[in-house]
Amino acid sequence: MAPSYFIEGMLYNAPNDMFGTNFQDTIVETFNFLAEADRSQFKCANGIHPLIGDSPVTWRAANCQAYLAAVKKLWQGWS
Repeated sequence: MAPSYFIEGMLYNAPNDMFGTNFQDTIVETFNFLAEADRSQFKCANGIHPLIGDSPVTWRAANCQAYLAAVKKLWQGWS
């Protein structure tokens, strides 16, 4: 559902200022950006091909959304 190269591609699209001075801030800032962004405009890390789509080499939007929902649930349940 979420191969590492798709996660890498998603993070590639996060602006540099989302990466904070510590790990917790970086996770929160990048996640919030990625959760609210128009991911249909994201490109793969090569900057050429779309990250999200229906072709065999793109990440299905539903799988991306399911991954983000699972990360959110994990983060909120972290104790």
